[in-house]
Amino acid sequence: MAIFLLAAFARAGLSQRAEVESSRAEVETLRIPEGGSMPRVVVDGEGTLQVVYVAGGDVSRADLFHVTREPGASTWSEPRRVNSRALSVSGLGPIDGARLVLGPDGRLHVVWLQAEPPAFVYTRSRADGPGFEPQRELPAGEAGTLEAGPAVATDGGGNVYVFWHAGAFDDARRSVFLTASRDGGTTFGPARRVSPEAEGACACCGLAAATDAGGAVHVSYRGAGDNVRRGQRLLTSTDHGRTFSDRLVQPWELGACPVSTTSLFAGPGGLTAAWETQGQVYFAGVDRLDAMRAPPGQARFRRKNPVVAVGPRGDTLLAWGDGPGFSFGGSLHWQVFDAAGRPVGEPGGGAGTVIEGSTVAAVVQDGRFLVVF
Repeated sequence: MAIFLLAAFARAGLSQRAEVESSRAEVETLRIPEGGSMPRVVVDGEGTLQVVYVAGGDVSRADLFHVTREPGASTWSEPRRVNSRALSVSGLGPIDGARLVLGPDGRLHVVWLQAEPPAFVYTRSRADGPGFEPQRELPAGEAGTLEAGPAVATDGGGNVYVFWHAGAFDDARRSVFLTASRDGGTTFGPARRVSPEAEGACACCGLAAATDAGGAVHVSYRGAGDNVRRGQRLLTSTDHGRTFSDRLVQPWELGACPVSTTSLFAGPGGLTAAWETQGQVYFAGVDRLDAMRAPPGQARFRRKNPVVAVGPRGDTLLAWGDGPGFSFGGSLHWQVFDAAGRPVGEPGGGAGTVIEGSTVAAVVQDGRFLVVF
């Protein structure tokens, strides 16, 4: 009987170890073409990586390029310029660059902050062939001072949402704005404020937008109430951007702008947000913000610019850069968490360096995590 029980325990232990090993998602890293920074990545219906990144010029005037990489390919496609007016992209990292989203019809929607004159700009991939339509300035309304790049989201109903924060030089009197297209990006309506006036908006912090499976649109942004309450916040609209609720995700009392970024990822279990607070990075599902998680251990420098991706089994990859100073890209790190939010295996990275003024991107391709930097 003792031998039988020992054998049974051994089989159970092997089964549990095998289950743990099988749950450890594969993580691969990939460099964008040389000289590029601030990659933004989506995966299309064929499993092909669609990437836009900033290159050429300098931090004040640069270009935006698009490349693809099919599953199993060893090289990028030939870069194609996205902006139709040369050197018109504000490339100050990590808060500028561009944002892109894949529409339900397979078209790419891209937005960025134009360098001169300052304006928010939109384009989409052509319906009749490769390349992008000529760039268009979006209606800014009472935009005021523009400091950081915009964010873009789409839904299955042909709506395209573009968000940014703007207003007074005083962060406490800034707001998040929205302009929406109801025809897939052909036309956009007037810009309007959608965040609470009392919460402000941190001028030099990035924001992110995404829609969930139910069509609700969410915006992750950093507030600046009284120029001190700089906690991460979440705007949510369940009526296609007509009205918004606003929630505090995590407080951060700070009398200065931390120059931070945030990300949103639509995965099989819903929408997941990632953000920074006091030099630590966190993630949580937007429907369970009280269950936020952070990577274990202590960082030598500030952990910043987090991105998140969720795999088909519900496991989560959180990637970020460690480094001093807002423009220093830092060393690349990541941690995988299981579906219950527990760290799996040892943290990854440490050897790769994120270039000055850049960030990382994370996606899921062929069931594996891919970190692009």
